[in-house]
Amino acid sequence: MAPTREMSLETKERIVKLLEEGNSSRMVAKDVGCSQSAVSKIWTKYKQHGMVVKAKRTGRPRKTSKRQDKQLKHKWEEAGANVCDRTVRNRLKEMGFQYRKAKRKPSLTPKHKRTRLQWAKERQSWTVDDWMKVIFSDESRICIGQGDDAGTFVWCRSSEIYEEACLKKTTKFPQSLMIWGCMSGKGTGEMTVVNSSINAQVYIDILDSFLIPSIEQMFGDNEIIFQDDNASCHRAKTVKAFLGERHIQSMSWPANSPDLNPIENLWWKLKKMVHKKAPTCKADLATAIKESWHQIDAEYCLSLIKSMPQRLKAVIKAKGGATKY
Repeated sequence: MAPTREMSLETKERIVKLLEEGNSSRMVAKDVGCSQSAVSKIWTKYKQHGMVVKAKRTGRPRKTSKRQDKQLKHKWEEAGANVCDRTVRNRLKEMGFQYRKAKRKPSLTPKHKRTRLQWAKERQSWTVDDWMKVIFSDESRICIGQGDDAGTFVWCRSSEIYEEACLKKTTKFPQSLMIWGCMSGKGTGEMTVVNSSINAQVYIDILDSFLIPSIEQMFGDNEIIFQDDNASCHRAKTVKAFLGERHIQSMSWPANSPDLNPIENLWWKLKKMVHKKAPTCKADLATAIKESWHQIDAEYCLSLIKSMPQRLKAVIKAKGGATKY
């Protein structure tokens, strides 16, 4: 992979500030638009020197790999232009191209995009107060060891890289637990560990035992809108009948749209918190999940709900395509 352009001192200082505030290297890298390895290197140098150091570099930075250079040069020669590799790279730079790592996002078909766009346009006039009436829900699986995205660095000689003390151990089939939870702008609702596969009846039992108490606790007798995704067990006729009998309005939901559900951000935070507790077995994992869930404050949930208008604007701007959320 070709090296990237030298990072500005302001960007490095922002990276250090975000890391000191407790953000993960993955989130910091996403925020500033660089790789996790770059974030880790800047943090390591900062700890060594006690200050942000501006690295010295010689020559012009590469924007493409050597293989890409050859492909581009071949295209130029086909057009009758005899140019060197550097000229190709300079022209790409002038056109605003940069060599970036591809973002991981759900696959969206044209139908998905049309549905997402229509869904966002129908709700683009909603205010934060409107979104405060929505209770979001989802299932998520949490594994032991999950959340350590920043990597592990060790000091060792080249002959010691496979020594026991220098390894980061991995597990082929890590122990995990499936959980269901809900949240709104008022904070987290109930959360439960699901010990079986989820079918329509299991889902109804979850809603009856955990959604209903959450609604009563957060909203009392006020009307709410319930959000869940399009999993087959969620859209079963018996589930719709259950919600109808309890006069709970269900929100339609576009497929493959985790970026529109703020609870996805809550799952990310929860997994980080659980990882810090370092559970070693399922019993410890269940305890860590429950403790961490109750430690998530209402202000964080409110900040996620406040982001909903911006999420919709991003979907509309992308014409139903992927967004940064």
